[in-house]
Amino acid sequence: MLCAAGLILLVFAFLSLNQLLGINDDLPMWDELYHAAGLRSQVYDGSRDGTVSVHFIDVGQGDCTLIQMGSRNILIDCGEAEEYANVAGYLKSAGVTRLDSVIMSHPHSDHMGCMYRLVHRYNASEVLMPDVPEYMLPVTGSFTKLEEVVEKMKIPLTRVKEGAVTDTGGSGELEVLSPIKPYDDLNNSSLVLKYTFGEVSFLFCGDIAEEAESDLVYIGSDLSADVIKVPHHGSETSSTRPFVNAVSPVYAVFSVGEENDYGHPHDRTLKLYRNLGAEIYRTDTNGDIVFVTDGKTIDVYTEKETSADAA
Repeated sequence: MLCAAGLILLVFAFLSLNQLLGINDDLPMWDELYHAAGLRSQVYDGSRDGTVSVHFIDVGQGDCTLIQMGSRNILIDCGEAEEYANVAGYLKSAGVTRLDSVIMSHPHSDHMGCMYRLVHRYNASEVLMPDVPEYMLPVTGSFTKLEEVVEKMKIPLTRVKEGAVTDTGGSGELEVLSPIKPYDDLNNSSLVLKYTFGEVSFLFCGDIAEEAESDLVYIGSDLSADVIKVPHHGSETSSTRPFVNAVSPVYAVFSVGEENDYGHPHDRTLKLYRNLGAEIYRTDTNGDIVFVTDGKTIDVYTEKETSADAA
């Protein structure tokens, strides 16, 4: 009875807040509330002091990454609109009660479809996105709802450029490497982020393709990283050899949906990373993937033990 009463109160709380924010058309359903209450398997319990954990959350054919730095939480992308309960449930299981920074690599729905709901639910301190021309921004859907939520909650929505550094509370450095110039499509306009903690680094590439990759290599950006979130879900039009050579990753993470319609990841791309000696992880075969580092060593935890290299 008490549990039921609590859930009813939670529903009414969501109703009133959503009505206030003008998002009445997208209220959480009962199954979402149960899921978001933490009924989700836990890949890593976060019990090691002095470490940082980087979680690649399985959101099907989309991207979602959580960086936990002690009590500080940074979310990069979040998947489609229907992934809200999935992501909220994962954040709950990871002990997240507030998001310090929410970063949108670029405004395509498979990267930010449920972002406005997560920003609302976790009272985000700031939202960051690439500095792209107004004419390229969506004028309907999830992006517009995000703009409405941040305005009404008075949350800063900042467009960042190459060289910007995000506050990590002293736990390493998260730097914007790209976009280095205006591009004529949103994929190449994706934020490329490099997170460095001690001697360990991660590269988050959004959906950049050959043009943006070539520009980064040409200007001599320090792309070297132990872990790469492979660009554009491992598509054939990304992960050019000069770019991947410059990164020289030990681990390559492919964020892809099981049996997706795009054929991601492409065989050529998989072969390239394998031939360079990178250890392959995929959300479609490994589920959620967590890297834990003390700044010197890296441990990897996966939801499923399936070998991605055998997939």
